[in-house]
Amino acid sequence: MVKSKLKFTALLFIAAAVWLVPSYAAIKQNTVEHVLSEAKKAGLKPNRLISEGSPYLLQHAYNPVHWYAWGEEAFEKARKENKPIFLSIGYSTCHWCHVMAHESFENEQVAKILNEHFISIKVDREERPDIDNVYMAATQLINGSGGWPMTVFLNNKLEPFHAGTYYPRESVDGYKGFIELLQTINGLWLKERESVDAIATAVTEKIRSTETTPAEKAVFRADIHDAIFDEITQAFDTEYGGFGNAPKFPRHGLFAYLSSVIHYGDKKDSDKKQEAIFMLQKTLDEMAHGGIYDQIGGGFHRYSVDEQWQVPHFEKMLYSQALMTIAYIDLYAVTKSPLYERVINQTLDFVEKEMTHPRGGFYSALDADSAKPENSKEKAEGAYYLWSAAELERLLTEDESMVINAYFNILKKGNIRLDPQEEFGEKNILYVSDEYTDTELSKIQRESLSSAFKKLNSVRFKRPRPHLDDKIITAWNGMMISALSKAYQGLNNSKHLESAKRAARFVEKHLLDKKTFKLNRRMRAGKASIESGLSDYVWFIRGLIDLYHASNNKHWLSLATRLQKKQDQLFYDKNGAAYFESGSTDKSILFRSKTAYDGALPAENAVAIENLYELSELTGNKEWKHRTEQSLNSFASVANVNPAACASLLAIKYQNQ
Repeated sequence: MVKSKLKFTALLFIAAAVWLVPSYAAIKQNTVEHVLSEAKKAGLKPNRLISEGSPYLLQHAYNPVHWYAWGEEAFEKARKENKPIFLSIGYSTCHWCHVMAHESFENEQVAKILNEHFISIKVDREERPDIDNVYMAATQLINGSGGWPMTVFLNNKLEPFHAGTYYPRESVDGYKGFIELLQTINGLWLKERESVDAIATAVTEKIRSTETTPAEKAVFRADIHDAIFDEITQAFDTEYGGFGNAPKFPRHGLFAYLSSVIHYGDKKDSDKKQEAIFMLQKTLDEMAHGGIYDQIGGGFHRYSVDEQWQVPHFEKMLYSQALMTIAYIDLYAVTKSPLYERVINQTLDFVEKEMTHPRGGFYSALDADSAKPENSKEKAEGAYYLWSAAELERLLTEDESMVINAYFNILKKGNIRLDPQEEFGEKNILYVSDEYTDTELSKIQRESLSSAFKKLNSVRFKRPRPHLDDKIITAWNGMMISALSKAYQGLNNSKHLESAKRAARFVEKHLLDKKTFKLNRRMRAGKASIESGLSDYVWFIRGLIDLYHASNNKHWLSLATRLQKKQDQLFYDKNGAAYFESGSTDKSILFRSKTAYDGALPAENAVAIENLYELSELTGNKEWKHRTEQSLNSFASVANVNPAACASLLAIKYQNQ
């Protein structure tokens, strides 16, 4: 069954790769400059955010809310006027951030309440993960879960006393709306200030204690690898792949752990190795055929709202492309699956054509929302990617329509089974029908499908583009350099190696301060800024190590070694034998966390330990070799309690046991 599926997909899509995506020059990107231009034309008055560099903050630069960026000016204002701080954290391609912005932050009534009773601060979580980490911990503690937009209220010491995520403007069906929430918070601040401060202090103490790794020595439980494997097996969805229930996210830490078992399992782990191959292959196959993968343009959406990987949340993040490429290339090394080769090449082609700066760095993300093709004045999630049956019939020949309709299960009233916000209408998502995931098509059917793809791709590029977040983040570029280097080694495609080299040169030239040898986190509009955190160092170093292995150019190893020394200087905690995730210069950050828990991205300390292992071998640095063991052991106590949450860390331990 698997062989016929792979044979078919290889014949179809390798032939299609030539025309899949138009050249960079043909793409007119939709950046925040368009939003600013439209606001100016409308005669709107900008607020303080107009001088910021973040696309997310600039999206709010014409709100009637008197926004501040994170900084002493806002903190001093709050203290002087004795007002609580309203902290809103999000990012520019976040669907629900847009919804809350349109409903509340563009609303004069809401703005009046905020401006009169609060000091309002906007933070781009992608630029300031250190701030996001602190208040995400508070949101999860107070609210039971987290997400974006993050809605947090702070006292004058920047301590959180209430937190949530998205709020509708008006209360509905027993769910408190944002206006009512603001009125309640203001009343508590004025009438019960001591209680508010007491809650804020208690929350802060709690998140400090849970987010900081203990310094005491510990050892891993003897059955740690059996424990994590059992957790992974129990969470595995045998029908659709993936781990856990809907919404389904790619679990990059679990992918890394399974890859470690596959590549480093010895004879006594042969059964476990075969089970790991099955779980990872089932998951990657289902994702490759699902709507989470862009069947027309290549690349992965951030996650799936359903358990079948069919209905994605449509934003495309750079880190998703990098980490999914790594997952596929790791398994390709074992299976040599043509399906995986096609997915890897198309994903990297998509990044090259749609998310690459002309000088080689990589942009951050494409929005989930875009203007509707049939009505450019209205925006909707997924509008760029969805198709009506009538539109497909109009664009395609009878033979093409027949194949497309069957292959993607196209229905007149739409094939989207799950529409949480009822905004997809009678549209279709392109995901491969079950009957065609293991069926070989005839030559005529393949040709019809190929010609149909070419037409649909051409038409889609004429639609209104999703917003491009054009900031360049060092950490995410490091991930992509790693992915490209690994792809070159696995597929021997020199184009991927050249892209990795260009990106590495870009970061070295534009984001590395040659005087201090410190990295900047973000570049946009030709300007590098924002002090880098641990993630930027570990991921750029990771990319440089992989690029050294791919190119055999010692320059990249030398650069990685120098940056490792700078990372040690800035982030290493000798008492805790691990790395802080943020620097020490911003005194407004309530605490410096160091954790082994994976989130949307693998734990930064896990990547740091992996780098140390390799650099100690490559350079003979005995101190780094010793530090790897110390750092691993410093997280033993948390990994023993929750192994699957520390999957990236345990993957490194498995490889080096």
